[in-house]
Amino acid sequence: MVLIQQIINGMALGGIYSLIAIGWTVVFGIVGLINWTHGEVFMIGAFVGFFLVSVYKVNLIAALIIAMLVSGFVALMIDRLAYRPLRTSPKLASFITALGASTFLRYLAALVWEPHARAYPPTFDFKVMQIPFGESTLTINSLQLFIFAVTLVIMALLQWFITRTMMGKAMLAASQDFEMVGLMGVEVERLVMLTFGVSGMLGGAAGVLVGVLYAIDPMMGSMAGLKGWAVAVLGGVGSISGAMVAGLLLGVAENVSSAYVSSGYRDAIAFVAMILTLVIKPTGLMGFKFEEKV
Repeated sequence: MVLIQQIINGMALGGIYSLIAIGWTVVFGIVGLINWTHGEVFMIGAFVGFFLVSVYKVNLIAALIIAMLVSGFVALMIDRLAYRPLRTSPKLASFITALGASTFLRYLAALVWEPHARAYPPTFDFKVMQIPFGESTLTINSLQLFIFAVTLVIMALLQWFITRTMMGKAMLAASQDFEMVGLMGVEVERLVMLTFGVSGMLGGAAGVLVGVLYAIDPMMGSMAGLKGWAVAVLGGVGSISGAMVAGLLLGVAENVSSAYVSSGYRDAIAFVAMILTLVIKPTGLMGFKFEEKV
């Protein structure tokens, strides 16, 4: 019974991990950049949602949509100011710039919003449901069901965009051969802007949903970014479906380990899984390897 309970609880957290990981993987898959600022975009989305809900009394759904738009814009500005001037530079220059921009945004947020935790005010009358299960009872929080449903809707919309629209298909093609897409007539810079916008929106959505579950603070992006990268590696870097599945698996694994081992080890689960994946199957659960023919 405890195992089933923890699996249900982990699905909501896993959905959030999936959103973060997909934001990581679309940028790396298309631009080839390890975007360390994704965790800070996630943090900014969480704070935008917090102020909209707590100060301006905006409905949570509306706050989620606005936070996604703001986060997408922030990601676009980061690309325009930090990454675009280095587009043709060695990858190491972009990597160092990403680390620097991430650190700058994190401490700027701590300066502006002060480095202490905040909690979202209750916006909906979420209830705890008791469901009979054999001789025992399952306890399900409707808040977790809400978060899981929202993540499913966002991922379904993303899947539709990727597979049904021209720009989405161009993003999918660019993840396999970026240079060839440019030769086929696609505006490469426009495609990169769209990629960062989508990534930022996913990060902002994850930030708001985490804020509804837990407290937020300006330093929250560092661990979230690392876990997002770990999930992306586990699922297969560049694989959107792999990130979805790996995020859910990690969320469940963290909750199960907290119940049966210790809550102190839950953050280590992601990194152990990433190391094992790199050793055993470097392409990830659903990744694939391209062979270049000369």
